[in-house]
Amino acid sequence: MTSFAGSIGIIGIALILALSNGINAYISMVQEDTLSTYPLTIQKQTQDTSALLAAMTQTGTDSSNHRDSNMIYVDDSMGTMVGALSATVENNLEAFKAYLEEHQDELAPYVSDIQYTYDYNLQVFNIVTTTDEDGNTVTEAREISMNVIFDNMGDAFSGMSDLMSMGSSMGSMGMDVFSEMINNQELLDQQYDVVAGNWPTAYNEVVLVIDSNNQLSKMTAYMLGILDPDNIAEEMADVMAGKYEPENLPPYTFEDVMGMSILLMTTEDFFVEDSSKSPYTVNGKEYPVWKDVRESFDYDRDSYVTEHGVELKISGIIRPKQGATATSISGAIGYTKAFTDYILSENAKSDVIAQQKETKDVNVLTGLPFERTVYTPETIHELIDKIDDATMEMFYAYMTQQILQNPEFSDRINVKDTESFLGMYMLLPADKQSVIFESVLNAARANPDNEKGLSTLCTVLSYGTGGITITPDNFVKLLPALSTEIILGAMAGIPKSEQMPFAVPGLIELAGEQAMQSIYTALTESLKTMQVNDQIFLALLASMTADDEAFIQLEETLYSMAPQIDATYESVLDTLDDAESAKPNSINFYAVNFESKDFIESFIEDYNNSRTEESDKLKYTDVVGILMTGITTIINAISYVLIAFVSISLVVSSIMIGIITYISVLERTKEIGILRAMGASKRDIRRVFNAETLIIGLCAGIIGIVATVIICIPASAIIQVATGIPSIAAVLPWQGAIILIAVSTIMTV
Repeated sequence: MTSFAGSIGIIGIALILALSNGINAYISMVQEDTLSTYPLTIQKQTQDTSALLAAMTQTGTDSSNHRDSNMIYVDDSMGTMVGALSATVENNLEAFKAYLEEHQDELAPYVSDIQYTYDYNLQVFNIVTTTDEDGNTVTEAREISMNVIFDNMGDAFSGMSDLMSMGSSMGSMGMDVFSEMINNQELLDQQYDVVAGNWPTAYNEVVLVIDSNNQLSKMTAYMLGILDPDNIAEEMADVMAGKYEPENLPPYTFEDVMGMSILLMTTEDFFVEDSSKSPYTVNGKEYPVWKDVRESFDYDRDSYVTEHGVELKISGIIRPKQGATATSISGAIGYTKAFTDYILSENAKSDVIAQQKETKDVNVLTGLPFERTVYTPETIHELIDKIDDATMEMFYAYMTQQILQNPEFSDRINVKDTESFLGMYMLLPADKQSVIFESVLNAARANPDNEKGLSTLCTVLSYGTGGITITPDNFVKLLPALSTEIILGAMAGIPKSEQMPFAVPGLIELAGEQAMQSIYTALTESLKTMQVNDQIFLALLASMTADDEAFIQLEETLYSMAPQIDATYESVLDTLDDAESAKPNSINFYAVNFESKDFIESFIEDYNNSRTEESDKLKYTDVVGILMTGITTIINAISYVLIAFVSISLVVSSIMIGIITYISVLERTKEIGILRAMGASKRDIRRVFNAETLIIGLCAGIIGIVATVIICIPASAIIQVATGIPSIAAVLPWQGAIILIAVSTIMTV
């Protein structure tokens, strides 16, 4: 009975330890699954957070310029902020990949996998055999891509395929039709069940991912060519008209899907030597000119793909395990790292890519040298027109900051004569135009000799107003109702013509050179505090010459911001989808847990600290880390609570065992007296009780552990029903069981 009583405390501790162990195991699995879905990613091109901060700062600076005004202004900073959000910086992933390979043993314990992705398009086709109206067998190569869906949706969705392909890269294919699986089979087995076939064992084997109910979305079925994409347009028309009714489509067997004929093509597979063009010579060696067969009038995609494609096999069908908190395969079809390595090796053997790299100064697609268009102040607007508005808004914010702080640019804005005054005057907002116009008018009226000239000017200008009479007194109030031609005529004057027998001097001439110089200076200073827009920027560029150093610098900057205008060595390689193993487009770190992710971030920080050049330092935003901070806090709180429970149970158990043992000694006082009377020493008495309590403590520990193991069985079932999570269970670790038996024995003694 004493052993059973002593075991109650051990049972309490053991049950809490079993539950804690089960929860910790579940938390570890959740962490690993979550981090396999949301890896820490460093991209070759990433958002320029410094540009965003600068835009935010500039917005605040601009708004403060109106504090002393009694007018209400509209803050047009949205474009600047959007432009800053779209600004990107380059990361040198080639150097970082080499560094990773040198230190891979250091990172190995902290990552499930390190995955490299590359920026080019996989072009995969499902070969479908159908019968035409005449009963003839037709073999059709249907491209597996989200672009196909949008191309078949009709005019309402035209252009969406281009939008989706903007973020397309290997492993993404627009909307993740294909994605590379994490290179960790143990983690994949933890997340997925294989319902048919097996995991890939060769580079050209892939798996099809279905959901937990053995379903594929209809969109995926269209993308894979299981359903005919030609039917999409009619369905979308019904959807838009509100007449669409879901179909009860028949299911497909696993064998039907695994028997699909899929062929892989890469972009460079479509480039062949162009025999119609003469070869070009570099360093005494002749090279052929290449062409894209898809642009040929006799191109037959079905036969070309069938002849040149590499067969892919669906080796298995997988679905998420019941209770899996997250899964790592984002696409409908998952491929292995061996598949990626194969693509890269084939890319390295490409003749057209190798030739372009060998003849860097000549375009292999034209046989002509690469040339860059150079823009002048007269043609620079053509370049600006090619740049999107968001990017230019961001650039205007930068130029505003430069004009405010950099004399090299601010000194360019200089109103010094009538021509420059009229050009800059029209760039001013309406309220500032009124102020400047009133200043010029007052300067002209200040000279009494101008009274007749002002009257004549107002009379002549009134003929063009359609009945409005202009006078020196109401001129400023009428400005909002007057046309630009009348306002400019008032400023510059009206020249002699067939309709006008004499010239009429304008306000600038009537005001006089001395007064206008003061107004020129005021206008110049006013322009320097304005936010740059397209008109001000073009006026600034027009004030420069083509050989001006500042213009050359601005032209170079604008050219780098524009989408591809001239063919370059880099753009042709991009057209050919060149990718080298040493030059990834992004690097994904799949951390084992949150603590491992912290170590990875420290590893990256150490790398940045070891770089001397700022351009070699990596820049990234750990959005997932920010989102996961709250989860980590909750997990830690749960762990601390469980530890507190264990500690309380331990104290209660200790007190109970101590009381029981003490009572046992008190109730046997007579027995102790008899033993002492018979000659037993105090040591002998101590040994008797120590042996007894040792046996009691050992039995209490064993009883507690056995009872805990038995209780854990129904407890686990109750927990799983209550939480709906089949993977969580109360499991007592064997190390904990041994320790608790030892603790029970020692404490009892």
